[in-house]
Amino acid sequence: MKKLYKYRPLSDLLFKELYYQELYFASYIELNDPLDLSARIEFSTDNMNAIEHLIRFVFRTHFSFIETDNETERRNISKMLEFINNRKAIEILRDEINKRVHEKTQNNELIWTSDIVEIIEVSLEWTKADIYFDSEKFVDEIQRLTNKFLKNSYTTCFSETNDDFLMWSHYSSKHSGVCLEFTMENEDMFPYESCGSRKPDSEKYKKRMSNWETNSYVFWDNIRKVNYEKEQPFINFFNFAAVFENEHDCDLIGLSKSWTHKYAHELELVFSTKTNHWKYENEWRAIEINFDKFKEPEERIRHYPIESLSSIYFGVKTPENIKRRIYKIFEHKHAQDINYYDCVTTDGRELTFCEWKYDEDIE
Repeated sequence: MKKLYKYRPLSDLLFKELYYQELYFASYIELNDPLDLSARIEFSTDNMNAIEHLIRFVFRTHFSFIETDNETERRNISKMLEFINNRKAIEILRDEINKRVHEKTQNNELIWTSDIVEIIEVSLEWTKADIYFDSEKFVDEIQRLTNKFLKNSYTTCFSETNDDFLMWSHYSSKHSGVCLEFTMENEDMFPYESCGSRKPDSEKYKKRMSNWETNSYVFWDNIRKVNYEKEQPFINFFNFAAVFENEHDCDLIGLSKSWTHKYAHELELVFSTKTNHWKYENEWRAIEINFDKFKEPEERIRHYPIESLSSIYFGVKTPENIKRRIYKIFEHKHAQDINYYDCVTTDGRELTFCEWKYDEDIE
């Protein structure tokens, strides 16, 4: 059975997490790597229909300002409406953009937002299209969609190793925190425990002692091994077009229909890929894809079943009173199968472990 480890710093929050068996899912802003849980958008394509889609997308970013009182903008919107209904004009612009996109991809170049802006500007000028392309509006819309769909998901992180000196330094309060060991009974799946709220009952409430019922269940969800590559991954604009065009679709937001699942899976793959600088972490991730509105921190807490926690490792500098306090938390839960270990330094930065026992005679 696979074992995964979670390093935790020493803080008042640690005891709450342990008592309530909490796992916190962090947003990209809260992670160490500024590239985590985000992805750049890339515009390579060899499909003419995709280029036409891009043209209409560009125009749509301008149409949202149709209520403006600015006469110049109103006139430009009118010209755009006329242009987009001119099939010949669309084909000429499409061919010019496609030619320039093809030139870049032939040279094995990726096309980022700044590149496609330049291509559109030059193509409009070359084809003598009598319209004004407001690149700022286009870039702002790309950034808005990026923030909504590519920077609004969450993750909780684990490692394959519990004896990495740097990990203890970075994630466990400079060796004063703990490392939790989880034993995975089902391959590539992590267990969560969910408890429902009790139903209000005013008559039961009035009694000095009453029996209340709540439903609880355990479910298993995917956990992914992180891949380490030279470059950070990216999302192709055209492959994700259906998401950008249907941002208010209830099925997309809830990921409730099969057509939406492939986009969530693609983002899971992207978000479980990091650059080689982080390879030493040997990381695994549980990822929550969110196409809905931003979730507050308390909405991003899941709970693990006590059966999945098999051992707790104390850092080299974890105070003895902290060890005892943690032990009492799980003693209260009657979690008799959890093992406790002290971390010990050997030569240099090598770490090993020895069993830690609770001594009732020590105050």
